Amino acid sequence: MAVTKICKVLVVEDNQDIQDLLGEAFGHEGYHFTLVGNGAAMRQALAAGDVDIVLIDVLLPGGENGIALAEEAAAHGCGVILVTGHHDHFETVEKSGHRYLFKPYRIAPLLELVDQVLRESKARCTAKGRSYGGAAR
Repeated sequence: MAVTKICKVLVVEDNQDIQDLLGEAFGHEGYHFTLVGNGAAMRQALAAGDVDIVLIDVLLPGGENGIALAEEAAAHGCGVILVTGHHDHFETVEKSGHRYLFKPYRIAPLLELVDQVLRESKARCTAKGRSYGGAAR
């Protein structure tokens, strides 16, 4: 069965400058994407469906726990990538069972990790000539 859906990335990041940079990068790479700044907005986007992968900042405003949000996203069948720049979170992130990047990170390795997680999760979507059409789940 041909894959026709464009991969959708959900970014949960409270820093507007980082949101802008990631939106530009994902748009350039041919992904559909949604940028949100907190867990409540993430839950709304997940409830609306059609999300393939979620990139989550571990430290969000209001004391929201990015690790717990990652578990919610994974329960929706999404691939997950955690990001943090806070050294005191590194060990927890490494033990989370999710893929991760430490800030500051470069865009090229982030995009490579997104491709890898989409392949691993057997997402049924495509982006800029790359197809992730895994078997139906």
